[in-house]
Order: sequence, then structure tokens, then C-alpha cells
Amino acid sequence: MKGKGDDDVKRRLEIEDLLRYRFLSSLKASENKKHCVFNVHQANLEKNGYDSDLYLYDAQTEGIRRLTDSGSAGSAIWLDQSHVLFASKEDLGAEPGKPVTEYFVMDIDSGESQFYMRIPAEVNWISDLGGGKFACLAKSYIPDEGGPEPKTAEKETWYHEERDYIIADELPFRQDGMGITNGMRYRVFVYDRKEDTLNAVSDKWQNVESINAKDGKIIFSARKFQKTEPYLFYGDVEVYDSSTGVLDVLMDDHTYRVYGVDFIGGEPVFIGTRGLQHGYQNENSSFYRFGKAGEPERFCYNDRSVSNTVGTDVKYGGVTEYIADEEGVYYLSTEEGDAVIKLAGLDGNIETVSCEEGSVDDFALLDGKIIYAGLHENRPQELYLLREGETVRVSSFNSEIADTCTRSRPVAITFPGREMSLTGFVIKPVGFEEEKAEAESYPSILYIHGGHKCAFGPVFFHEMQVWANRGFFVIYCNPRGSDGRDDCFADVIGRYGFYEEADLLAFRDACLKAYPAMDPQRMGIGGGSYGGFLTNWMISRTDCFKCAVSQRGIASWNGMFFTSDTNYLFPCWSFENDVWMDPERYWQHSPLKYAENCHTPTLFIHAENDYRCPVSEGISMFQALKFKGIEARLCIFKGESHGLSRSGKPRSRIKRLKEMTNWYEKHLQP
Repeated sequence: MKGKGDDDVKRRLEIEDLLRYRFLSSLKASENKKHCVFNVHQANLEKNGYDSDLYLYDAQTEGIRRLTDSGSAGSAIWLDQSHVLFASKEDLGAEPGKPVTEYFVMDIDSGESQFYMRIPAEVNWISDLGGGKFACLAKSYIPDEGGPEPKTAEKETWYHEERDYIIADELPFRQDGMGITNGMRYRVFVYDRKEDTLNAVSDKWQNVESINAKDGKIIFSARKFQKTEPYLFYGDVEVYDSSTGVLDVLMDDHTYRVYGVDFIGGEPVFIGTRGLQHGYQNENSSFYRFGKAGEPERFCYNDRSVSNTVGTDVKYGGVTEYIADEEGVYYLSTEEGDAVIKLAGLDGNIETVSCEEGSVDDFALLDGKIIYAGLHENRPQELYLLREGETVRVSSFNSEIADTCTRSRPVAITFPGREMSLTGFVIKPVGFEEEKAEAESYPSILYIHGGHKCAFGPVFFHEMQVWANRGFFVIYCNPRGSDGRDDCFADVIGRYGFYEEADLLAFRDACLKAYPAMDPQRMGIGGGSYGGFLTNWMISRTDCFKCAVSQRGIASWNGMFFTSDTNYLFPCWSFENDVWMDPERYWQHSPLKYAENCHTPTLFIHAENDYRCPVSEGISMFQALKFKGIEARLCIFKGESHGLSRSGKPRSRIKRLKEMTNWYEKHLQP
């Protein structure tokens, strides 16, 4: 690949440069595979949100041009070879509690757009079925029959009745990033533009999690749960024929956890796992179709990830994780610290299609080539074209930052972990010179990814590059439990904390040995989500870090059982029983148990509306340290959720990174 390197840059990368990145997402190829429409997002500090516009890539001219400039364009689909349909994100002045989604159609040749249709629901996915009909996935609400004013008859609705208090009579009743979801289901509808009607396809008690449509048919997977029934991991597979109105249930929701559905040559296929060896949450998915008897048959076994879990803070927007065509299923997969495109063939073989170091974040299939948004060359996102095994960068959306700001390339390092050889990365301070290293010493930050089944890789990471620009070594690795290898590697069920502790300390020692300029007395630690849990764990069990930043972490698994939006499912799966059966085991793996031993000054960062790892977890660790007289600071970001560092409001993201950077500089810089 061609692109300017680190030697051409001029100024220091700053925290506020986060506002200048352009994030690419939602790539969609036209049916003739000659064009690709996609979204470009950018933070808008004044609006404290993100602008989004449509762009077009022309495979024949290899040119890119802008289609919209309103800053409010949603993702697009193709109606034909020259027209795209997209939703507007503008405030339409809908009646409170009765949302609508407005769509516009654009002629890509003339660039003109006009109003097309208004659907009376909050739609988050749409597909053209032909004949003026559209498959929609939209929010649907089950009326509350137990309220102070019971309805005489239950009425299905896609409207949400606004109240000034929260009602909960099911689990989950709230979900991270979505708010209070009691009674809400994502439901499949068919909208008839000619008749202006919206008719439900899926059952009102089902929550649809995967959906696709081709040739007038809709395929979807849903979990069915009612008020008195648990919300389990399993999903079914159903196909709806819009021409006949017939809905076929191909597989019940009692056996497989389903991650994706599609058609290959009109034949239904799905991506899923039974979780027999490593659990539904942990076991990688394989590829299935339905045999002559109608039973699921695996056509391609897989023991690697079927998604991109490589961490970064320079992505935003929707992602295409798989595309089925006549050859099989193209999909994103994490290999060590790289995210690549693979093909699961109908012959049972898996082929790695892209091999570049870095991350493929979204992709579309063109005529004889693949267009994708990715992170390569230690630069922010760009569009790349993969053709005949060669990858070429075809955009320059982030060239201003990449070509004018100082960066430091991550360097891979292999080290012996607790049970096997592991991989980590070192980002050296900007301006670091090996030959002068003996005369200088540098502070460092050991950073830990979330997950646990995620990964770090050699990709551009804004906050890490900011710290490298301020004179820090930044080191990170993929301990046992990470993604990027097989099921056994990722399986740390019931061993949380102890396994990773040994690997992280081994990585620390390996980095200190490889880079003597790294001052062992000035090393900090930090991480978010599962990385926040491990930060809490490490500071409670060792004093080898001078300071810490724990973000959206876990203090007590006992508490998580009762407060997380994962409900009891994740803890039960993690410890193979519920909290009453073995409360001591839950407590044994909780950082809060060991917090009385902590002496590390720690900054705790949490979001007020984090329902994944609730804010009570951060408060618990903060209060424990303050009780013991340890320096601690707690920052709770109002109105933000678990995804604060990646998709939070721009002002919150800037303030968060300033808090973290100031804490590290206060305790680690001379």
C-alpha cells in the first residue's frame, strides 16, 4: 500500500484532533456492483453530535464524490442502479411518543433528491422488496396492561406512550445505549408505499436480532420472551414471502444462538453456535444451511471470530459484518490483532481474502473486487480497494491528520504468558531515539482492552497516539481470553482475573526488558469495560503501578448479577451457576474483595446511563479507595452510556480524554 509515513508529519497530535476525524461506515454496493454508497461522519462540537453525509465510489472511474451536505443523512440502500434511498436524521417535529421515519430518494447522476415516503415508526433497517413494498425493522411496544388505567383490550402498537416515571415488569427492562426498553421489541414489518400501510410480520413478543432480504423474501432471527419468561441466548430462523404472505419457521429458538442470516441462491443460511463446548457467549460460530429434512446442517466449520473486535476510538456508524453471495459467505474475522475478510465456502473451506496488517471495518462486494473502510499504515480510516490480492488506498478523508501530525507506529512484541506465547504491542514516545535511550527514562501506560473477547492490534488509536505525543510509552497486549485465536484461547470461564493477571505482569516485565528506557517506577495502568475490571483487579492485587485510570469497570460480580443489562445471563454463564448457589465464587473473582489492599491513586470514569457495567460499580471502587484513604477521583458523565469513549457526545469524549491525560501526567511525568 502507498501512503505517507511518519517522517512527513509536522505537529503534535492533540486531544481536540478527535473533532477532525472522518469516520466511514455503511458501505452498500449497487446490484450491478459498479458503485458503492457510504456514510462519512464527523463530530460537530456546536451541536454536540455527529454530522453524517452520503458519498459515492465509482468503480469504473475509481473516483469519490459527495452526494449530500445536510449533515443529517442516514445510511442508504439501492432502489435501482442509479437511485439510492436514505433516511433523514433531522428533527421532523413528530408528535411526542409517535415517531416517524422520513425517506428521500436521490438520483446519483443528477445529484437531485426528493421526498419519497414517511413510515409511522422508528425504523433502523430497511430493504426494498419490490412492487412498492419495503421490509422494515422497527421498534414496537407492547401496551402496559398493569398500569393505573388498564386498557379494555390489548392493542398492538409501534408507538411508545410517554410517562414521567419508569415501569419495569420484565428483564431486560433497560439496555445500554437504548435507555428504558420495557415492553419494547424490534419487530419486522412490511410497509406498502402505495397503500401507506404498515403490517407486522414477526410476533409481538419476539425481539428480532438479525435480518436480511432478497428477491421479495425476508429472513430473520428472533428471540421470543414474555413478561414471566427469561430472555435467553437462543434465536430462531424464519422466512417471510412478501408475494404470498406466508411465514415459515425453519428453526425454533431453543437450540442455536444466531449471529447472522441471509440467502445463498435463494437458500436460507445462518451463522450460529450451539455453545456445547465453550458456551453461547464464547464459542465461535459456524455456517449452516437447511437440509432436505429441514434440519440445520453445518456446511462450514469455523473456530475463529466472525466479527471485527479490534479496538480503536476512530470508528463510528453501522457495520456490515457479513455478505452472502453465490460463493458462500464473506465475513469479518479477527486474527491475532488484525481484522480481515474471509470467505466461508459452500465446499466447507475457509479462505482469508484480505491479508493486510490492520483492521477491515466495513466492506462491500464490487465487480471482481472488494471496497472497504479500514485502518492501515497507522493512520485513521480510509477507503481501500482489494483487487487480485493487492490493496490500494483510494481515499484521503483523513490525510490532513495523517500527513501533518506526529504519530508513532505500534511495534509487535512476543512474550511468554502463563501457558503459551502471547503477542503485545509497544507504541514508543514520539521522538524516541534508541541510541539516546540510555541517557533518558520515560513514563509508560499499560492499557487493557474490553471484552473480554476483544483484541488490540497495530491500528491507529487516537488516545494512545495522544499519549505517545506527550512522551509516554503505551503498551498493550492480548492476554488469555482475548479474541483472535481459537475457542480454547478465549475460554476463561470461571477464571476471571487470575489468568489475565499473570499474563499482564509477564507482558509488563517483557516490555521493561526490551525497552530499558521505560521507567518501572513511572508506569500507569488503565482500561475500559473488561479492561476496567482488570484495572480494578490489578490495583487491588499489586502495587507495581504508580497510578491507574479505570473506566466503566466491574467491582463486584455479585452486584453485576442484579444490576447489569445482561441480567443474570452473563454472570450465570461466566460462573456456571447463579449467585445463590456459589456466592463465594462470585466474590472470589471480584476486585472489590481485594480493594482493601489497594494503594494506587486511581481515576474512575463512568457514564451515568451505563447499563452494561452500571455506574454503581465505579462508585463502589471509588468509595472503597476513599474509605482506605487512597487518592481517588470519580468522573460521572451525564447522559452517556457504556460506549462513551467510542460513540459518546463529542464534548464528553474530549473532557474524558483530558481527565485521563491530566491524571497520567500528574502522577507519571517528572
